[in-house]
Amino acid sequence: MKPRDSNKNQSAAPLSRSAQRALEQAKRKAAVQQKILLILLAIALAVNLLAAFFLYQTLVVEQNRENLQRLTQESVAERAALLEKHLQADALRVEALSANSAWAAQLAADNLDNTAAARAQLAQTLAAQDDRVLNIYLIPTGTATLDREAEFPLRYLELDLIQRAEQGKTPLPELVEINKRWMFQWAKPVTTGADSAPLGSLLITTDAAPLLALFAGGDPSLGETVLQQQFAGSPAQMVRKSGTGNAGPKASGKVANSYLTLDFTPSEQLKLRAEELPTLWLFIVSLIAAASLALCWFLSKVITRATLNTKESAGPSLQETVQASKETKEAAAEEALINPMFQNQDILDIAVIDEDEDILGLNQASGKKTGGAKRHGVDEKDVPAEIFRSYDIRGLVNSQITPQLALLIGQAVGSEAIDQGEHSIVVARDGRTHSDALTQALIKGILRSGCNVINIGVVPTPLMYFATFHFDDTHSGVMVTASHNPKEYNGFKVVINNRALADDSVTELRTRILEQRFHQGLGEETPRAIIPDYIERVFSDVALAGNIHLVVDAGNAVTGLVAPQLFEELGCEVTPLFCEIDGEFPNHNPDPTIEQNLQALIAKVQEVNADIGVAFDGDGDRLVVVTPKGDIIWPDRLLMLYAKDILARNPGADVLFDVKCSRQLNQVISSYGGRPIMWKTGHSPMKAKMEETQALIGGEYSGHIFIKDRWYGFDDGIYAMARLLEIITLRDQSIDAIFASFPQLHATPEIKVNVSDQDKFGLIKKLAESGDFANGAVTTIDGLRVDYTKGWGLVRASNTSPALTLRFEAESPEALQKIQQIFKRELLKVDNKLSIEF
Repeated sequence: MKPRDSNKNQSAAPLSRSAQRALEQAKRKAAVQQKILLILLAIALAVNLLAAFFLYQTLVVEQNRENLQRLTQESVAERAALLEKHLQADALRVEALSANSAWAAQLAADNLDNTAAARAQLAQTLAAQDDRVLNIYLIPTGTATLDREAEFPLRYLELDLIQRAEQGKTPLPELVEINKRWMFQWAKPVTTGADSAPLGSLLITTDAAPLLALFAGGDPSLGETVLQQQFAGSPAQMVRKSGTGNAGPKASGKVANSYLTLDFTPSEQLKLRAEELPTLWLFIVSLIAAASLALCWFLSKVITRATLNTKESAGPSLQETVQASKETKEAAAEEALINPMFQNQDILDIAVIDEDEDILGLNQASGKKTGGAKRHGVDEKDVPAEIFRSYDIRGLVNSQITPQLALLIGQAVGSEAIDQGEHSIVVARDGRTHSDALTQALIKGILRSGCNVINIGVVPTPLMYFATFHFDDTHSGVMVTASHNPKEYNGFKVVINNRALADDSVTELRTRILEQRFHQGLGEETPRAIIPDYIERVFSDVALAGNIHLVVDAGNAVTGLVAPQLFEELGCEVTPLFCEIDGEFPNHNPDPTIEQNLQALIAKVQEVNADIGVAFDGDGDRLVVVTPKGDIIWPDRLLMLYAKDILARNPGADVLFDVKCSRQLNQVISSYGGRPIMWKTGHSPMKAKMEETQALIGGEYSGHIFIKDRWYGFDDGIYAMARLLEIITLRDQSIDAIFASFPQLHATPEIKVNVSDQDKFGLIKKLAESGDFANGAVTTIDGLRVDYTKGWGLVRASNTSPALTLRFEAESPEALQKIQQIFKRELLKVDNKLSIEF
């Protein structure tokens, strides 16, 4: 056993010192390389994942999206082409029919048999030659009248087509539904030659069923196809819908030479057709992965070598110590190597690990990247809460509204617009003396946010709204104006993505300012003209059937730039009153809801024997009308006439009005087949409710009229007046006679009771909680409205001035006074310091 033990001891003899050092160095090198390799592999994995995701989005997702978009566009284009071909064939047949010389012969001046019966007989005879033709009217120039009860009725739509044909135009066919059957109306002028004036017009009604059948013939499994008819400025009217789909964005196409459009939304089945196998993506990702693995292995060797070399060059002191020990005596060297300091950790290992961490960035802070020093907030005193009202920003210039605040508002609005996907904002201003300075500061703030500015200059607010629909590169705008307030006030009306900011959206701008949540950038300012486009758009929409003499009172405000010119273009005789811009408002404040401000207009209408007079407010989004008798037609009575006109073409439509309007309006709307909806006062909440209900007409007692029929739905006093003139000229009555047919109760104008902005809302809340209004029906959608059997009363906090607004209406003066006294009693219970003068 001893020899075997001897051999064992010999085989297990310790390695030489140099061999041990070489072995230890190899181990350290392997450990360092393994560590570095693992780190590089982790980095490579992260890079590969990011590259794979990016390439997947680019090569797979984006390609599939483009394929789906192409197939969607092809589907709508194919369906539109079929309808265009069919409609073109119908147009040729109608053209051939209207070219028959018998029409002109029948209307010739020397034709003694030109009677209604003879015209009807000729129309019936020629219509029978084509089974697609359902009816023909042959109408001498200027004789078309309303006939809603006929089998093929003549409504305002048909009268408009006939009027355009009589002007020598050839209007596009319009798709109409009569007795639940769809038909096309074609209007053609009847002439004796190319250069002769029309003797009359043809209204040809053709069957639309073949076209609708062609529309329904597509594959419904591929997506949802919607056939609509849309006129400029009016909401689209859905005619037919086929299939279902929600797998991607819709594509739209226009049917040429018509008002028809197609919307196609793809289905999941079409989306599956658009998808491609990700072959290229897999190939590229595999190459990147292989290359990154090879690179990691190579870099691990290079970094390991560099690291160890660095440590070896930094460690001679240890080697010199060992060498010195060797030269003196072995025991000293052994003691140095087994010194307790080094028993648990190799000095080289420590040095290499520290250096690795430095080279590979392991010692760097891993916290989130900061964006710089924290910005200090704005002093709340410089951003008064009370000027951020329910539907705009408005206050006293210098004490509340300053250029410095305007700049901050510009930054906030620009940042909000960018967050909502907009990159340009229309900016306009009214004619107040301080609007220019505020506008310049506002623009500077918007540009600082990185948002661009389209400056349309001094124009009424409706033209700013119009610009957000008319321009292709933006749907947002800011108007610098205080509307009807006195000259000491100014403010800002904000629209983003065609929606006026209201309530929380307005106060959020203040929060954004206080927290300095602004985008940073460098926008560009571009000037553009909008007045000519606006006048052209209204002129193309409104047609007056007769001459009318109109007095326009602009109150020395900004509508004086546009209204007289527009109404003259429409063919009116215009007498301007206070149409020169003067921000001091030397004649009267630009608030037409105050009777005193209308006295000069009434006097001028009577002086020049005009047919009608109109007063606009300071920025042109409100109007009030006066008659030759001197009567004031308040906007709720105007709304009765608008509702009657629009409901005649759109039975069952919603009509919106605010809490200050007459209860008679509710009855008028119902009697003409409409659905009355009462809502909050204010242009922003009214516009939001118009959008929600898809109402075609709405209005406030204060003069805001919102027309969605043939227009855009925003409040526009100028356009509303043009539509009123159109309605009046189609009637053989004076303005006084027209409104005499609408019922009128005893009513007060708006009554203002001064209350501070800080107290007014709290006062209304207390009144609602503690007020005793006997057996009245209380409505609290906006302030407090109480309806009784014989009348009603309202009190609400004004959103545009430091005041309470009251209004009353009743069947008799006695009932009116009684309701007023009830409100006065309850208000004084809440605050006995109120000055209530009734």
